Amino acid sequence: MNDGAFYLYANLACNVVVAISAVWLLTDRRFHRLMRACHALLAAGALVNVAGMLGAIFGFQNIDYGHVWPGELVANFGTGGLLVFRIWQTSRSRRGACPPEGQEEPSAY
Repeated sequence: MNDGAFYLYANLACNVVVAISAVWLLTDRRFHRLMRACHALLAAGALVNVAGMLGAIFGFQNIDYGHVWPGELVANFGTGGLLVFRIWQTSRSRRGACPPEGQEEPSAY
Protein backbone atom coordinates (compact mmCIF):
# COMPACT_ATOMS: atom_id res chain seq x y z
CA MET A 1 0.00 0.00 0.00
CA ASN A 2 1.35 3.43 -0.83
CA ASP A 3 1.57 6.23 1.71
CA GLY A 4 -1.13 8.32 0.04
CA ALA A 5 -3.76 5.60 0.44
CA PHE A 6 -2.76 5.01 4.07
CA TYR A 7 -3.07 8.71 4.90
CA LEU A 8 -6.38 8.97 3.05
CA TYR A 9 -8.04 6.02 4.81
CA ALA A 10 -6.58 6.91 8.22
CA ASN A 11 -7.75 10.50 7.79
CA LEU A 12 -11.19 9.23 6.75
CA ALA A 13 -11.42 7.15 9.93
CA CYS A 14 -10.29 10.08 12.10
CA ASN A 15 -12.80 12.43 10.48
CA VAL A 16 -15.63 9.95 11.04
CA VAL A 17 -14.67 9.81 14.75
CA VAL A 18 -14.49 13.62 14.91
CA ALA A 19 -17.88 14.01 13.22
CA ILE A 20 -19.65 11.51 15.47
CA SER A 21 -18.01 12.82 18.64
CA ALA A 22 -18.69 16.48 17.81
CA VAL A 23 -22.34 15.78 17.04
CA TRP A 24 -22.64 13.80 20.28
CA LEU A 25 -21.15 16.66 22.31
CA LEU A 26 -23.23 19.21 20.40
CA THR A 27 -26.38 17.71 21.92
CA ASP A 28 -25.10 18.02 25.52
CA ARG A 29 -27.05 20.90 27.07
CA ARG A 30 -24.57 21.30 29.94
CA PHE A 31 -22.08 23.01 27.61
CA HIS A 32 -22.18 26.74 27.00
CA ARG A 33 -23.54 27.89 23.64
CA LEU A 34 -20.10 28.94 22.45
CA MET A 35 -18.73 25.46 23.16
CA ARG A 36 -21.66 23.85 21.34
CA ALA A 37 -21.10 26.20 18.39
CA CYS A 38 -17.46 25.05 18.28
CA HIS A 39 -18.64 21.43 18.27
CA ALA A 40 -21.01 22.28 15.41
CA LEU A 41 -18.12 23.75 13.40
CA LEU A 42 -15.97 20.68 14.07
CA ALA A 43 -18.82 18.39 13.01
CA ALA A 44 -19.49 20.39 9.84
CA GLY A 45 -15.82 20.42 8.83
CA ALA A 46 -15.41 16.71 9.51
CA LEU A 47 -18.57 15.86 7.54
CA VAL A 48 -17.35 17.90 4.56
CA ASN A 49 -14.00 16.08 4.73
CA VAL A 50 -15.73 12.69 4.92
CA ALA A 51 -17.94 13.55 1.93
CA GLY A 52 -14.93 14.73 -0.08
CA MET A 53 -12.83 11.67 0.73
CA LEU A 54 -15.68 9.27 -0.03
CA GLY A 55 -16.28 11.08 -3.31
CA ALA A 56 -12.61 10.70 -4.21
CA ILE A 57 -12.53 7.03 -3.16
CA PHE A 58 -15.63 6.09 -5.14
CA GLY A 59 -14.58 8.15 -8.16
CA PHE A 60 -17.36 10.71 -8.47
CA GLN A 61 -16.81 13.09 -11.36
CA ASN A 62 -15.14 16.43 -10.71
CA ILE A 63 -14.18 15.52 -7.13
CA ASP A 64 -10.51 15.41 -6.28
CA TYR A 65 -9.75 15.46 -2.57
CA GLY A 66 -6.05 15.98 -3.06
CA HIS A 67 -3.14 14.76 -1.03
CA VAL A 68 -3.57 14.17 2.71
CA TRP A 69 -0.56 15.48 4.56
CA PRO A 70 0.81 13.65 7.62
CA GLY A 71 0.31 16.78 9.73
CA GLU A 72 -3.37 16.86 8.82
CA LEU A 73 -3.72 13.24 9.89
CA VAL A 74 -1.98 13.91 13.21
CA ALA A 75 -4.16 16.97 13.88
CA ASN A 76 -7.36 15.04 13.11
CA PHE A 77 -6.20 12.10 15.23
CA GLY A 78 -5.56 14.45 18.14
CA THR A 79 -8.89 16.21 17.71
CA GLY A 80 -10.72 12.89 17.62
CA GLY A 81 -8.88 11.70 20.72
CA LEU A 82 -9.73 14.86 22.64
CA LEU A 83 -13.40 14.65 21.68
CA VAL A 84 -13.66 10.97 22.62
CA PHE A 85 -11.96 11.73 25.95
CA ARG A 86 -14.45 14.53 26.56
CA ILE A 87 -17.37 12.18 25.88
CA TRP A 88 -15.88 9.63 28.29
CA GLN A 89 -15.36 12.35 30.89
CA THR A 90 -18.91 13.70 30.66
CA SER A 91 -20.44 10.23 30.76
CA ARG A 92 -18.43 9.46 33.91
CA SER A 93 -19.59 12.66 35.59
CA ARG A 94 -23.19 11.82 34.67
CA ARG A 95 -22.90 8.37 36.22
CA GLY A 96 -21.39 9.87 39.37
CA ALA A 97 -24.30 12.31 39.66
CA CYS A 98 -26.93 9.54 39.58
CA PRO A 99 -27.93 7.95 42.89
CA PRO A 100 -27.10 4.26 43.32
CA GLU A 101 -29.73 1.85 42.05
CA GLY A 102 -32.49 1.22 44.55
CA GLN A 103 -31.98 4.55 46.33
CA GLU A 104 -33.93 7.68 45.64
CA GLU A 105 -32.68 11.22 45.74
CA PRO A 106 -33.64 13.11 48.88
CA SER A 107 -36.81 15.07 48.31
CA ALA A 108 -36.84 18.84 48.50
CA TYR A 109 -40.00 18.84 50.66
